[in-house]
Formats: sequence, structure tokens, C-alpha cells
Amino acid sequence: MQTIIMTVGTSLRTNPDRDLSNERKRPWVTHKDRFEDRRIFTSVDEPLAWMETADLEGISAETNTLWRLDPDRDDRILLFHSATSSGQECAEVLQAYFKTHLMQNHVDIEPIPDINYELDESGSALEQMASLLQTRIQQASTNGGVTLAATGGFKAQTMIMGLVGNALGVSVCYIHEAYKTLVYLPYINTYGQAEPNISSANLPESGRARNQVIQVQAPRQGHHRPKSWEKVEKMLPSLPWVDSVRFDTQAFSAPKNGVKGSPRDLNDGRKVLWLHLHDSDELHIAVSIETTGHTSEHLNAAAKELRERLGRIF
Repeated sequence: MQTIIMTVGTSLRTNPDRDLSNERKRPWVTHKDRFEDRRIFTSVDEPLAWMETADLEGISAETNTLWRLDPDRDDRILLFHSATSSGQECAEVLQAYFKTHLMQNHVDIEPIPDINYELDESGSALEQMASLLQTRIQQASTNGGVTLAATGGFKAQTMIMGLVGNALGVSVCYIHEAYKTLVYLPYINTYGQAEPNISSANLPESGRARNQVIQVQAPRQGHHRPKSWEKVEKMLPSLPWVDSVRFDTQAFSAPKNGVKGSPRDLNDGRKVLWLHLHDSDELHIAVSIETTGHTSEHLNAAAKELRERLGRIF
């Protein structure tokens, strides 16, 4: 079981949905008071009704991030929200959505002490956040891995997530707007601490020669593959648990520039990952990655490692 600690902002309330028709926009998008620090929903049922018909990528920064992290139902999700009415409201709605729509079994919310729109009035607010975050990471680490998701919330919260994650050797990710993908912050060794280990050493090694792993045929014309494929094509054979990589149209159902576990195993029971690389509708590729793993734990470990390595390419 892993724990995902995620900062929460108010994009659920404030996203303008410029690319959507009026019929598909969130009903409260024209409310002038959506930026005010007060509750605007009569109950969680109001936003949930719209969210259940919308795409995860477009609902909010938090849903987009969680969709790409593809957690198991029993993973724990902790939503850190600002000590504001709007921040708490968004956290409560997201908690309900993750439980009812995404079927996540363990979703908790927690306010960040004194983090609000008047940060300059409390010089210790960010220190309190750093201390609380460190405590929650240490508690969660006893039950499995920890990932910090810093897409939502104040910029100051993102910086604290990055600093604490780096100091404790915990992976920190966020959504990069340009690439529409998870980006993992680089590790910077400043105090002699150990570098985070993202290796899936618990998976068996493939016996296949590494120059035979990529079994994607060369294109007749070289213009339809995204720029990232060249780096990914070199990276995949370096992972000892990758047995083979093949073109697969089903893998287009994975998030753009993201990873997803295939719902079907190979005939011998081995697990498969789907990888979708996308620059545009003309420049994209989708592949199945056959692993050496046979258990859900193997699949989760492989997906986590591949997701992080991919997030350091972009």
C-alpha cells in the first residue's frame, strides 16, 4: 500500500472551462463569487453531479494528478487543504468524488495550520506545514511508499513539498502544463542524504537480450512519433523487468504521456503496462510493455518506477 499526499487548491471552483461548450461547463463557472473565500455549494451533491459527467483531466488539478498516478483502491490518499472556507470545501468535494466515483477506500483531508491568503501575517505558517508534512510522511512510511503530489494549492505549498520531499528522499510530482504529464522533481543532494531509490528490485529480471526488447517496427515515415520516443526507446531496455515492448492501439487509453496497468495479463500470467506518448494527434505512439511480474504488487512497483523515470524525461 502506498500513500499519496496531495495539496489541494481551488481549481475545482475556478477553472473557466474555456475549451468546453456552455452545456458542458461547470454550472457555477459564471458565479462572480467563486473566487471569494466562502462556501458556494449547498452540498457536495451539487458539484458531484457535474463531476460525474466530466473528464478527470479537466475537472481539477487534483483529479488530473490522481488519474495519472493510477492508485489502487486500498492506497491511502491524504488531501492537504488551506485553512480557508474555499480550500476546505474543495477538499471535501474531492474526498467525496474520490470515494464514490473512483472507488478509493481511504481518502482523508487535513487542514494546513495557518496557511491562508494572509501568509505575511504568520511567518511560521510554512514552517508548520513543513513539520506537519514531515510527520505525516514518517507515519505513512511504516505502511509502504509515499508520493507527494504538489500540483494543487498555493505556490508556497508546492515549494514546501519539494523541499521536504528532497530532504526525506520522497518523490515529488506535479502536472506540467506544457506536456500534460506528470513531472517528477529532480533529486538534489544538499545534506548528504541518500538518493531516493525508485528501482523495482523485487521484480524478476528478464532473460531476453536487451537489444531485442524493443519490438516496435520502424515507421515507414519518421514523422509520426513524438520527440520523447527516442529517449523512452533507450530507457526501457535499461529496466531489467521489461521483457518486450510492442505497438498496441489499446494503450492509447492510458493518459497522454502517462502509464496505466493493462486490465489483461499475458497467457502465462505476466503483467502488462500501457504507455501512451503524445505530442499531437499526428505525433503519438502507444505501446504495451510486457513485464516479468506476476502479482499486483509487481505491477504497481513497475508502474511506479516507469512513471517516475518517464516524469524525469519530460
